This record gives sequence, structure tokens and C-alpha cells, in this order.
Amino acid sequence: MVFKGLNTGTLYHRPVYNPDVAQTLIRIDNGSGTPTSTTTGSDFLTFDEPVTLVDCAFVTGIVDTVNLRVMANYNPSPYWINWASSVNTLAYRPVFNIPFRAGTRISFMSSV
Repeated sequence: MVFKGLNTGTLYHRPVYNPDVAQTLIRIDNGSGTPTSTTTGSDFLTFDEPVTLVDCAFVTGIVDTVNLRVMANYNPSPYWINWASSVNTLAYRPVFNIPFRAGTRISFMSSV
């Protein structure tokens, strides 16, 4: 996932791990490297500046879930990300512009 800082213009790249189980929060890299199911990463991330989610690219092979529900402070937002339209092998993925305030706990829940 790629987030863009609205104050600095910095691009923040964050790897994620999808357990491919409905109603489960995906794991997000917390700076320790590629997240796994239990040992590294957390189920949310925060930034010190306002950011927008601008890109998502996922490896193919997700079977049991279809979408990601974007969450802000563990509350559902109106935004959904569809796996099929965000697969990393697609030449053209949708461009996102999903905003978050500074300090928001950003998370994503797998869904069918």
C-alpha cells in the first residue's frame, strides 16, 4: 500500500499480509519488514501528518475474500477496495484518493 503525506509529499510504502479470512484485519508492516500472520506487523498504522491512500497492489492467489473494508479508528469508512481490481499484475489499477487525518488508526478488514 502507498500513502502520500499531504504536508510533506512523502510517499509511505507499507507491505501488508492478508490472511484471506473474512472479517479479519490484515497485518501491516510496522517497520520490522514484511508482516506475517502473527510475528510481525500490527493491525493498524498511523501517520504524524494527514495522508491519502493512493495505491494498492496485491499478489494474486486470494481465494476466500473479495474486498477490503477501509477502517478509520476501527470504525468502517464508506470506502471498499476490491482485490480483483488491485492485483499487482494489472497494467492499470484504480487510483485511490482516500484521505486520513493525522493520528488516525488506519486498518483494513477482509470481507466477502
